[in-house]
Amino acid sequence: MKDWLGKTNAPTPASLLHGYPFAFTSFALFTALLLCASIQAQSPQAPPVFRGGVDLRQLDVTVQDKNRRPVRGLTAADFRMEEEGQPRKIEAFSFVDLPDVVSHEPAWARTTVSDVVVNTLESARVFALVVDDVGGMGDLWADREMKKSVATFVDQLGPSDVASVVFPASGFSSQNFTRDKARLAKSVEWYGTRVNTLVGTGVLDCTTPRRLPLTMLYVAETLATMKNTRKVIVYFGGKLRFFTAIDECGVGPLWQQVLQVATENNISVYPVDTWGLRPQPQLIENPYLSLARETGGHAVLFSNSFDEGLKRIFTENSSYYLLAYQPVTQEADGRFRQVTVKVNRPNVDVTSTRSYWAPKAPTAKRPAPRPPPPDMEALAGVLPNSQLTLRATAAAFAGDGPQGGVIALSLGVLQPAFQERTRESIDLLIRKFTPDGIDYGTDTQLIPVTVPAAPTGVQTSAYDVLARLEVPQPGRYEIRVSVHSDATDTRGSIYVDVDVPDFRNDKVSLSGVVLNSALGAVPVAPARLLRDVVPIAPTTLRAFGTADIVSAFVRVYQGAGEKLTDVPLKITIQDAAGKSVFNKTDTLAADRFATGQAADYQFRLPLTTLKPGDHLLTFETTVGKSAVRRDVRFQVR
Repeated sequence: MKDWLGKTNAPTPASLLHGYPFAFTSFALFTALLLCASIQAQSPQAPPVFRGGVDLRQLDVTVQDKNRRPVRGLTAADFRMEEEGQPRKIEAFSFVDLPDVVSHEPAWARTTVSDVVVNTLESARVFALVVDDVGGMGDLWADREMKKSVATFVDQLGPSDVASVVFPASGFSSQNFTRDKARLAKSVEWYGTRVNTLVGTGVLDCTTPRRLPLTMLYVAETLATMKNTRKVIVYFGGKLRFFTAIDECGVGPLWQQVLQVATENNISVYPVDTWGLRPQPQLIENPYLSLARETGGHAVLFSNSFDEGLKRIFTENSSYYLLAYQPVTQEADGRFRQVTVKVNRPNVDVTSTRSYWAPKAPTAKRPAPRPPPPDMEALAGVLPNSQLTLRATAAAFAGDGPQGGVIALSLGVLQPAFQERTRESIDLLIRKFTPDGIDYGTDTQLIPVTVPAAPTGVQTSAYDVLARLEVPQPGRYEIRVSVHSDATDTRGSIYVDVDVPDFRNDKVSLSGVVLNSALGAVPVAPARLLRDVVPIAPTTLRAFGTADIVSAFVRVYQGAGEKLTDVPLKITIQDAAGKSVFNKTDTLAADRFATGQAADYQFRLPLTTLKPGDHLLTFETTVGKSAVRRDVRFQVR
């Protein structure tokens, strides 16, 4: 039982929670990233919303023919449902179809992370990829295939899919829910790069065997909060120990809870055995088959090639039917109930949840959790609140102290067009976390903004608000921001990941890149807040006209213990095809680093020479064996 303050009376993996029940970090679950403004993604099919009443139970059903292809065109009359052997009437019915779409992404989109995030992540299909790093695979081939299979899966994600990567033992490597394939791919690359130290904590060490089912439980509980969407857990690993019998470490009961949450909330699990072909057939019930069967998924196993099995996961979840019915009783008795779904078509395979546990009514000992206040509730979701449309950039710079740094946070607010000059007031609540669950406190700010009337024909009013955040040490941080607009009385939230380099000790490092638009810029407030950190006012805009004047700023650092040297800085711009359309190298002389071991560099984008479309700006430097780069995606109109 947990409340909105993050208090809990049950043991939870530190890497799964930010000390904060809704900040699911082994997932790091998860910063809601989307595409930056320069990427033209297809709008996802809007998930259907059943409004038949809270007493209806929803069920998603996959129907396939004998060749494992989705069966389309069925109606409610084609389905027959029973619960506990009693026929149930289908009260609401919808068909979700997500056909394969050719994605016209820039050539570099899957290898370069966007520096802009937005908070709109509605999707009809959500994947949580659980990569089992508990104890490691112990086999070079299996380790390689583990990374390869996850990368293959990520590569097949559609433009509207939302996914996350979860490492049960290495929460610091996990990736929040996102559509940015480059972020997902980067997370996969971290597999096996850090040593698991979970072993050896006692005579009877139950930490390691409990780690995976605990992670799966929290993943399932998190997905359960998402309504009217297809929810899928894909497990990658070669040492799955799935069983529901009682044992001395309580692993079996944990798996029972996983099944209960999954079946109650229509969460399918697809386990992938990345160990490949086994030297000997298993004589007991296969755990991969059992876990898949209990949750309405399918196992990928008995093969050294996973491509076909991974493709099948997408096929099975590309078209499905959403049904809603009244359970046999509305009583919250906590009892186990059997569900049967059939279709009046021959030679078809029907896959859905076959059973579930009814909810239990609150009691004096287990009361319902109290609701959080609105600003905290906006930070409590797995995905951010998108009632107020937001985008954000976060650039890290060295601070005044011996460690840590300053994060220059820019929040873009998009509202329906204001018809007249409007005095706006933006209320911010900001919380900072590290992936291992350390909470670095809360910041609150009230920012006045004067927004001009929108020009005739313009549908939105946009403006940026700035925030300055101090962090005590280098590392990865998750920033969660709740934003309230006084002008429209709307609230939204946005989750941002930012890496703070070790500016003092790395041989060479780069700050984040900040863009500033001098013409056609949106209002910025407080305009001078970050003047001591960066000499230009950051903008979240990433789409510009050829007549715009846009500057990019980056700061180059040399380590405090290093002898100052000349530093080459290479600047390149690529078009959507990956062709270099601008290339130059400047040398920052050693004497430019005399103050604070840092040198500033400002660059004006050559927009008049660039063709319309997506572009990638890159800053790169190499000193000795140390090489670093920063990328910014932008679009020329």
